[in-house]
Amino acid sequence: MTPLTRPPRLAPGGTIGVAAISGPVEPDRLSAGVRSLERRGYRVVLAGNAGSRRGFLAGSDAERAEGYRGLLADPAVDAIFFARGGYGASRTLAHLDPEEIRARPRIHLGGSDVTALFAFLARRCGLASFYGPMVAVSMAEEEGLDWEAVLAGATPEPHRLGEPDIQAGGTGEGPLAGGCLSLLATLCGTPEAVEGRGAVLFWEDVAEDTYRLDRMLTQLERSGTFDGLQAMVIGSISPGERGGESPETVGAWLRDYFAGSPFPVVSGFPAGHLARTRTLPLGLTVRVDADGGRITFSGPAVAGEPAWRP
Repeated sequence: MTPLTRPPRLAPGGTIGVAAISGPVEPDRLSAGVRSLERRGYRVVLAGNAGSRRGFLAGSDAERAEGYRGLLADPAVDAIFFARGGYGASRTLAHLDPEEIRARPRIHLGGSDVTALFAFLARRCGLASFYGPMVAVSMAEEEGLDWEAVLAGATPEPHRLGEPDIQAGGTGEGPLAGGCLSLLATLCGTPEAVEGRGAVLFWEDVAEDTYRLDRMLTQLERSGTFDGLQAMVIGSISPGERGGESPETVGAWLRDYFAGSPFPVVSGFPAGHLARTRTLPLGLTVRVDADGGRITFSGPAVAGEPAWRP
């Protein structure tokens, strides 16, 4: 897997566009996230469909895509953050033009369902993206988030692994790929399918029973996503409600599933559906040393020059 192009860093006082390409956004939560960004000195521009609702989506497919494209076309927007996940991002991909994104590369920050767009950015646009907090979900958290430092150009902090986090030993290094597991499985067989060869695969998910996690991992494995994989990093997993499973149950299943893995597998990385999620640079080279209990990043995840200007 070839490392992706790093977008320009987010400078202090820059302009952040907020896109809504998935589920409808709760106005109060969106306002709280926007106020948090503004308190940090950023100017915020909302996509035209940010207040729209069409059933379980924030507007029609065309409306959600146009809202996002409007931010791409705005020369004042330095970075694009996403309001929330849910469902629907994959339905907008047919409405997007890779050339339009490549022409003005910039930071994309979000998670969950936005995994589908980030896969599009990687495969179709050659652009790195950032898996992390979303504006109407956890951006209102004033402490414990690293997104601002990472997007400004700091090397992401290393992560120390505990013994229970080591599911399979070894050392692996490569560009980071991945996102929400249910989306990664859904992308199999599409032009945006995540490429695992030579990469480190990150995944996380929320409220999924272990049999569903097992089914999605098996789909990825049988589709060839694990072929040539260098390492795997597992983020947050909250057990599903139907089976009454505990974190211990999930941990036992992980150890069983990855027993004998040909690549290192580690869990417990604090990223995903968490109030204080770490920000992961998809496309940046990461080193997973399961034997030494450490995950390290190769350097800044953004380019050193100030954010793009016309």
